[in-house]
Amino acid sequence: MCGGELFSRLADLHHLSFPHSRFYAACVLSAFEHLHRKEIIYRDLKPENLLIDREGYLKVVDFGFAKKLKLNKKTFTVCGTPEYLAPEIILRTGHDFLVDIYAVGILIYEMEVGTSPYADPSGNMNSSVICNQILKNQLKFPKGCNPRTQELVKDLCVKKSNKRLGSGRLGTKECLEHSYFRELDFAKLRQKKYKSKKKKWIPLGIYVFNI
Repeated sequence: MCGGELFSRLADLHHLSFPHSRFYAACVLSAFEHLHRKEIIYRDLKPENLLIDREGYLKVVDFGFAKKLKLNKKTFTVCGTPEYLAPEIILRTGHDFLVDIYAVGILIYEMEVGTSPYADPSGNMNSSVICNQILKNQLKFPKGCNPRTQELVKDLCVKKSNKRLGSGRLGTKECLEHSYFRELDFAKLRQKKYKSKKKKWIPLGIYVFNI
């Protein structure tokens, strides 16, 4: 994966533009929709686990926390990166595929804003502080954040999983139909028909898709 980790791109750029982050979010949700149809829960979403290929598309890697899970069943293992944990994982009430959906909301926020919504204010990355904020704090967006981004992130990060986008009859596919993605054709995305324009960036390059 010659484009390196998404984590490195965010470190270089601090945050991404709306079209850029939307494209990456679409790649992740498309991968999750495929995994969830095959009854696989991922549970380890973070920029370090997203690699950029030669054509500028994201690849989801590191399936160490992935698990086969029947629909309408729950699992109770506490795992994942603190800032990306859904409330039901922290509370140990049992979780399902909707924790992946929640994590996509956190990823979109981090890509467009440049920081996690529940980061430890002290900078110490204290897991207890982060988890406490996830359970008690409401999402806050900086001035100028795209309204469509705010709407989708709020829908994906609803604290009660049964109210979260993706909890309906269509499952994860429901997220693909959100207005946030209205200019994007997921069939075209899966076939990698969107072509990027590579711009020079030290050290590995950045890709821009005009969608």
